[in-house]
Amino acid sequence: MTPEAPAEWDDLIDTWDEIRQGYYLGDAPEVVLDCAKNLEASVRADSADTALWTLGLVLTGPCVIYARPDAAAEARALEAMGTVEQALGGATCTHDEHPCDGMPLDDELDNLRDVLEMLVRPDRDAAREIWACPRNLAGFARAFTDAWPA
Repeated sequence: MTPEAPAEWDDLIDTWDEIRQGYYLGDAPEVVLDCAKNLEASVRADSADTALWTLGLVLTGPCVIYARPDAAAEARALEAMGTVEQALGGATCTHDEHPCDGMPLDDELDNLRDVLEMLVRPDRDAAREIWACPRNLAGFARAFTDAWPA
């Protein structure tokens, strides 16, 4: 189910952040699979929610990458991020820099929850545009797949 109201997104963001912090790992594979599925559908639909799903998968990434709770979740997460990079990586924009540029993925995760909450409420912050920029999302997707252990 795709959240529609900001409060529904807030609940999902809470779940993603709890997974990032190592809570409820038993539910992590299902949540990651759902996020990846919604991300792929969002990219196909060229939806504004693509930013939320991409960054949600980035937020849960450490659990998927390092705890490795489920091979299917790992594969689907990588596939979804590959879809983002392929679909959005060639986009052009007017931004000189993006939040994903030159930043190790782990450094941004502490602030990512705030970014997700901002994206849910676009009227609150002008920085939304750069975070939702297709090139930024492709950059985070690339960082996610590059962080994957061999």
